[in-house]
Amino acid sequence: MTPLEAAREQLLAAHRRGGRLALLLDYDGTLTPLVEHPRLARLDAATRRVLERLAGWPGVHVGILSGRTIEDLKEMVDLSGLCFAGTSGLELEIRGTYLTHPDALEAEQRVARIAQQVQPLLAAFPGTWLEDKRLGFTLHYRDLAADRVDQFQARARAALEPFSGDLRSVDGPRAIEVTSELGWTKGTAVRLIARHLAVEGPGVLYAGDAANDAEALQTAVAMGGVAIGVGPRAPPLAPYRVPDPAALVEFLSGFDLSDARSGVQQGARHGLGKGP
Repeated sequence: MTPLEAAREQLLAAHRRGGRLALLLDYDGTLTPLVEHPRLARLDAATRRVLERLAGWPGVHVGILSGRTIEDLKEMVDLSGLCFAGTSGLELEIRGTYLTHPDALEAEQRVARIAQQVQPLLAAFPGTWLEDKRLGFTLHYRDLAADRVDQFQARARAALEPFSGDLRSVDGPRAIEVTSELGWTKGTAVRLIARHLAVEGPGVLYAGDAANDAEALQTAVAMGGVAIGVGPRAPPLAPYRVPDPAALVEFLSGFDLSDARSGVQQGARHGLGKGP
């Protein structure tokens, strides 16, 4: 049995015992390849079918976590019955319930002011642009000339430094993701989703591809779950790795939950199953 097969067996075993699973996945670079513009990062039909099939099993919850806003993320994924965490964990939608940090309104106003001050920097670097995400913003440089990337990163970090007490910035896929420093991250989103869905640690999977996934991967490991790094840029702390999104989808498509029905039904009689 390969390490990845062993990881999948851990999750299946938890499901057979009547426990719930939370299969939590980053979007850009994890479920879809990186493309020239975020609007082009659409799920292909095969990936959508795999996610839909998994989410349809009793006791299995599929969640998508991203630096995108929830509104944008739901439009891109275009599947019902999933959980979502947007703006790097600052907003969540779990089975129809929307959650956000209690200080979100104040943070939104602060972020808007800071974004206005950072915006002029982009004029000096053609191919860069700012994406407003309400509780944060992303500085994209996918179209920036390769020989100017280092300079842009240094200038952008210098521009953000005066606001370090209010903002949190991490490297994303060819971008710098900036969010309000409120204590909520993708890592806290993993815990919140698991708590709301009553998923025990060994039933948690998180897969991500970049530095902005580090806390979520670390959280999955700390909970006793499965953490998978996708591609060459994935944080080294992920115990399991796949080379690209296609390999992750292949891993997910290998879940056979048909022999776990009796365990889930037994768990449902004890308050488990799909949940109230």
